[in-house]
Amino acid sequence: MNSLDTDVLVIGGGPTGASAAAWCARAGLDVLIVDSRDFPRDKACGDGLTPRAIAEMSRLGMADWLADRPTNWGLRAAGFGQTWHLPWPGGSMPAHGSAAPRWELDAAVLAVARASGARFAGGLKIAQAKPDTSGRVREVIAADGTVVTCRRVVVADGARSTVGRMLRRTWHQDTVYGVAARAYVDSDRADDPWISSHLELRGAEGELLSGYGWIFPLGNGRVNLGVGTLATDRRPADVNLRKLIDTYHRGQTEDWQL
Repeated sequence: MNSLDTDVLVIGGGPTGASAAAWCARAGLDVLIVDSRDFPRDKACGDGLTPRAIAEMSRLGMADWLADRPTNWGLRAAGFGQTWHLPWPGGSMPAHGSAAPRWELDAAVLAVARASGARFAGGLKIAQAKPDTSGRVREVIAADGTVVTCRRVVVADGARSTVGRMLRRTWHQDTVYGVAARAYVDSDRADDPWISSHLELRGAEGELLSGYGWIFPLGNGRVNLGVGTLATDRRPADVNLRKLIDTYHRGQTEDWQL
């Protein structure tokens, strides 16, 4: 049985976990990041980076990495015969956003964490995490039997956190949530300066759905095209996402030169 020890255990190597790990390591703490996947790895996402994300990544020292990414000036929202251009507000935040595929973004932030001194163990799925009598987690056990002891834990393994459920967090299924699908598509408008959201999302039969479609330019001849639908029931909306994204793609092919 393997054993590891650290000051700070970060569970989840995505942008949240990796950035937290970077700051902890820079503060002089010994940091170990564990993730159930090896990197680089993909994740279904719209890939948009808001001005707040740009600001945080710049603070992490990723300005040069961002300089090679496309720049957008805000949101183009369309629906029901109207189109609005909504610029990013600026103020205390940058006045621009960007976009990057998640397998590139996540790997880049993790690289920053490692360069800051954090260690990384990929392919290590946490199977047990129990608080001690004081309510703090000081030991976790991975599925392969590896035991990790620590003084602090950062739980950053996603919205439907497996470790969170071990610690009796509740996923509020009675609130609004959604399901989505995305694809990468070649487009002659891959350098468009606006991320676009279509608020009038319709199905194959022309029915109006409670959701939206999006197209986020990624540069280099590609866009991120996706659809998301909302639900207020215990289960997601009964929608065939593959059929829906095909319908949305066909509807945008001419305008976006897909």
